[in-house]
Amino acid sequence: MRLHRFFISKEIGDSREITIHDSDLEHQLRNVFRFTTGGQVILFDNSGNDFHVLISAFGKGSVTFGIIRKSESKNIPSRELYLYCSILKKDNFEWVLEKGTELGVTKFIPLVSDRSEKKNINYERAEKILKEASEQSGRSTLPVLEKITSLDEVISLDIPLFAFHLDGDVFTIEHTHTFSPLGVLIGPEGGWTEREIHQFKQQSIKVYSMGNTVLRAETAAIAVSSLILLQ
Repeated sequence: MRLHRFFISKEIGDSREITIHDSDLEHQLRNVFRFTTGGQVILFDNSGNDFHVLISAFGKGSVTFGIIRKSESKNIPSRELYLYCSILKKDNFEWVLEKGTELGVTKFIPLVSDRSEKKNINYERAEKILKEASEQSGRSTLPVLEKITSLDEVISLDIPLFAFHLDGDVFTIEHTHTFSPLGVLIGPEGGWTEREIHQFKQQSIKVYSMGNTVLRAETAAIAVSSLILLQ
């Protein structure tokens, strides 16, 4: 039987027992999943390890776990992918965060571009989405959600960058084989402007397309991430 997984921010290390003071976790275990003492779950703490644990006690807003065993996670992406995604409408951007986390994206960097309609995101809600998607997908580390940045800041970074646009060269997975980390640039709902495409060319940033099909921005973000990470 597949055990439920829960992220905790407290480092477990080589402890044999750990108490987590988190009323949300206590409520989730006791009232949502109906666990009692003796129940077994998996904890992970961003160390790259999974901890098979037994619930030894519930307190008021706390849970004590006994550590049964520690194992190195096998669910580690084959490469580092940084997704520079223009801020989209709320539900679409949150969908990118959720599905990108499941696929193994290392970092999400919200991007403000010329045609961006939205300029901000709800970081508290976004972090919750990343946490829950990591728990569900079996990741042992949470992706990083960085601060909102501009295209001008991004294109000056010392990292291989690929931009995606309908008029670019057709993308194939062979283009990415030698790069890790790799940054992928996804435009907003209205696409990149001519000014931005000119910037890419000036900075020798390759511009690729996903073929003749016109993809929504959120679809393109997940399609590209899937091709790069699921190989």
